[in-house]
Formats: sequence, C-alpha cells, structure tokens
Amino acid sequence: MSDLNALRLEVATHAGEDGPRRAYAEALRGVDDARAEFIQVQLDLRGRMDPARRRALQRRERELLVANAHAWLQPLQRAQVREPTLRRGFVDEMSLPEDALAKHGSDLFAREPVYRLEVRTRNGQGLATAVTQPWFSQVRWLRVEGDGVDAATRALASAPHARHLDALVLTGATDAAVDALTRATALTALRSVSLSSCQLTGEGMETLAKATLPWTRLYLSGSGLTDEDVATLAGAKGLGALTLLALNRSDLGDEAAEALAKSRGLGALERLELSRNELSEEGALAFRSVKALPRLRRLELLEMGLDFSELGPLQKRLGDGLRL
Repeated sequence: MSDLNALRLEVATHAGEDGPRRAYAEALRGVDDARAEFIQVQLDLRGRMDPARRRALQRRERELLVANAHAWLQPLQRAQVREPTLRRGFVDEMSLPEDALAKHGSDLFAREPVYRLEVRTRNGQGLATAVTQPWFSQVRWLRVEGDGVDAATRALASAPHARHLDALVLTGATDAAVDALTRATALTALRSVSLSSCQLTGEGMETLAKATLPWTRLYLSGSGLTDEDVATLAGAKGLGALTLLALNRSDLGDEAAEALAKSRGLGALERLELSRNELSEEGALAFRSVKALPRLRRLELLEMGLDFSELGPLQKRLGDGLRL
C-alpha cells in the first residue's frame, strides 16, 4: 500500500494531469478492481469517441457509482465532508468544518488525493492544528471562511506544511489577515490571493502597498475600498508581479481609475476588473493610452451603463479585451 500512497500523492501534486491517475488505477487492480475501473472510465470519458461508445461508458459509470459510491464516500461523509464529488476517478476537493479536518484529516487525505480544500472555521484552532500535519502539504488551493479566518491565516503564515499552497481565498477576513499574509514566511508558493467580500480598511491597503510579494493574482472585489485606498495600492512598489487585479463592486470612481492608469508599480497588469463601480466614460478613458498599464489586455467595466460610442480610443487599444 505504500506504493499506492506515493501514487496518490502524485495524483494530488499533478492534479491537472491524467497520467498519474491512470498509473494509480493500474496499481489498484486486484486491490479494488471496481475503483480502478471507475477511474479509467471517468478518464476515458474526457476523450473524443463515437456516441455509442460514450453512451456505453456513461452507463458503466452509473453502474459503478450505484454499486460502490456509498462505500467510497461514506467515510468522508462521516467526517462531515459536504457532498464529495468524484471527478476523474477521485475526490480531489472537499469542504468540511475545521474541527473535523483536524480530527479526520489524516484518514481523509490517505483515502483521496485532495488538493482543493474549503474549511469552515469557528475560532481558527482546528485549522491551526491541521496545518502542522504532513498531509496538509497536499493542499494547493484553500478557501477559509467563518469566524476564525484571521486566526487561521496567522497559523497558515508560519506553517511549513503550507509551503505548496498556490491559491488562497479568504472570506470575512480583516486587516489582521492582510498583515499576517504580508509577513508570511511559509507561503512561498502562494501566487493567487482573494480578499473579496472582506472587511478591509485603508490600513490594510497601506500594509499591502508596503509589502514585497510574488503574487500574480489579487482579488479585492466587494471589500469596501475607497478611491483613496486604490490610490494607495496603485502606488505600491512591491506588487510588480501582479497580472490580474479585481476591484469589482466597490463604489469606486474616476479617481481610482486615474490612479491605476498612472501606476508604475502595477505595470505588469494584464487584466483589470472594475465592474459594478461608479466610473464615468472619462474615468474609463484613463486607460486609452498604451502608457497606462502598458501590458493591459483585458479591462472589465461591466454593469455601469457606460456609453460604448464614447469609448472609441479605449476600444481601439483593447479590442475584444474591453468588456462592457
């Protein structure tokens, strides 16, 4: 079974590849033939084939699920995992409370190559316990929500087993979480951070603006930012790796757009989202020059009632990359 454990880790580590999953299925034959066949069937369904062959595989997929899904998924459901879904033969994403993760994580991760995890926190202590365990190093994508988000973020920031985490989504975080992330010593692989719908202030933006971070994607939609907060962010010198910045649903005006257009520290931005704000056509036209965020390829200005006929220079620059 040690070989299976190593193969399971390969599946989690190379989540986008089918090769490790096929290798696992082959190694599983004779141990759990039904699961081995199920993995192979779900992988085969991803390819091109004639309709009759597809219908036959889909029928076999349903038969295998009816006969085996209860046994495969019951251990997860007993651990309070919500609606686990089998994709390409495995449960690779799950959602559960932090206390259940701390208690059952070792068994759950030994059963399935989970690499995407949603955790509901109460006080952050359960997640703080989980991140000290070696199996947590499988996690590449993590969403944390609930009352303990700030405490959980502080634990993550210094957890050696969080070193492979690439994407982090925090819901309900405050400036304290921002401070923890900018001081993090363990999150060396982190590139995508979502702080959308969080409770951030100008202090949090100042903390971000002063930090030097390798992040490439930052989501700040619906976090109550002001034009002044965005101007602070636009003046950052340590966020030069950002290629995507989302600032939707924040009541931002033309001043924010003008500050972003003049930013030199955010010069690598390729995608900027400013939908459902309060920009006018004049504010949008701040991005008409190629000198304004020179690498910009996509600008989203949805649901603001802007007059397309007045944005000719912007449309000329971005073409289909301008979304209104």
